[in-house]
Amino acid sequence: MTRGEEQAKASVWETAWKCLKKNINGIASVAMVTAALRIAVFLPLLLCVDFGGKLPLWMGCVLCAAVYILGVIPMRFWGREKMRRMVYSRHMNHKKKGVYQKWLKTGLLRYARGIVWGLPFLAGTVYFTVFRTRLDVKTFWMPIRNLAILVGQESNINTGAMVALALMLAAGLLFAYGWWRDLPFEYLPARSLGPVKTLHWSRRILKKHRSEMRKNTFVNFFLALPAWIGLGAVLVPYALKDVDFSLSPEMVLSQLLRLLRSPLPQSVLLMLGGVVLLLYVPFWILRKTRNTALIATLMRSHDHASHSSGHGNSDQAHEGSAASAEAKKVDFHAGDENGEEKAAPAPERSQAHAEKDKAKEAALKAQEAARKAREAAEQAARLADDAANMAREVAESKQE
Repeated sequence: MTRGEEQAKASVWETAWKCLKKNINGIASVAMVTAALRIAVFLPLLLCVDFGGKLPLWMGCVLCAAVYILGVIPMRFWGREKMRRMVYSRHMNHKKKGVYQKWLKTGLLRYARGIVWGLPFLAGTVYFTVFRTRLDVKTFWMPIRNLAILVGQESNINTGAMVALALMLAAGLLFAYGWWRDLPFEYLPARSLGPVKTLHWSRRILKKHRSEMRKNTFVNFFLALPAWIGLGAVLVPYALKDVDFSLSPEMVLSQLLRLLRSPLPQSVLLMLGGVVLLLYVPFWILRKTRNTALIATLMRSHDHASHSSGHGNSDQAHEGSAASAEAKKVDFHAGDENGEEKAAPAPERSQAHAEKDKAKEAALKAQEAARKAREAAEQAARLADDAANMAREVAESKQE
């Protein structure tokens, strides 16, 4: 890792803070649009209730899924792209053709890869929420009782419930890992790369910068922790106040499952709204801005390393130029990146040694000049690529 790359990675927080200070109104608008879209997902269910139950519940669920797929998923990429442009103070052309299809296809690919890892957790959630009301008590609890056999115990509800809880926890962690491994997906320029190349770049970033991504996960966890603590402070007392723990474990679980299906009181909803507004939204803005700056920096450093090494093939170079056109390039001026140092001449040297040192120094200077010329040529090529893209977008906008 070069010194310039280390400085770029160290400036992620600085870049995020500068973006927040300069574009707080724009980032807040992205957060408002995101929240409004998520609220709009539940409108079909409200319509089913308003029609007095004349519309079947399954139709409302299907409409909710359609709104989420066609509205929320592509607009997630719109929000990330707008934040990435604000990080680097670049204008986003909303009139480019085919952008929505790219965002939708990329989002569906990202969700499909994540949901595959979450199938065990989703299956358990459906069983405890849906089948709890559709099966009789004996049929519902029988599989849970039989889970005790997995740990060498007789079929009983206590051990089975503990095993079920452990399996759900493991499935939840598996789901979280499957979702985390494609985290760069949403912060890459899908507008220019498309779904396949976005997947390729996401894998490349995670493979080369896995340690940075893990550190970023811990940062995101601590930034989201205040909101989780606030939600727990509101929901846990409400959930436990009507549960009688003196009953059998089967009855306690039944009471908790029944509580999950009951609507929340208005007072609890107001407190939850306050927690979301005060503890979730501000840290959500900070998390997403930092993630945007981090992924763009890692992508840029990877592209810079590929150009410097000269080992990348033509396809990788093409992908790198397309991706790099989405972010403003950082000028790495942190000394000699090749780690070459000039040796100080000894006080007593013969003329031959002095001429040899001069020749070495001249060779080093020539090598440095060649490196700077190569970097200047690469920078000029990237600027020309950006200019060509802007000219093409202006021409397309005029045609429309």
